Amino acid sequence: MISLSDNAIILNPRRELTRPQQTALKAIAFFRRQKKTGSRWIIGDARIPETTISDLQRLDLVGEDRVHGVSTLRLTTAGSLAAERLRQ
Repeated sequence: MISLSDNAIILNPRRELTRPQQTALKAIAFFRRQKKTGSRWIIGDARIPETTISDLQRLDLVGEDRVHGVSTLRLTTAGSLAAERLRQ
């Protein structure tokens, strides 16, 4: 595992992440409620393919939890730092 201070995604997320990944990361950071429908996630007003979310999970930016039997997404520490950089 790479340290947070050496992670290129955290240092420059605009260069390291694709546009759909950036949109998904910002939406997860902003909206509290997510809903998984079929092969898509509905996060706020955005419909995000499951492949984009799985890419973010593979990069350790997003985690999936189950609360009362419902899947929800949460940002990891690295994901929170990258989302903050994207907001600047």
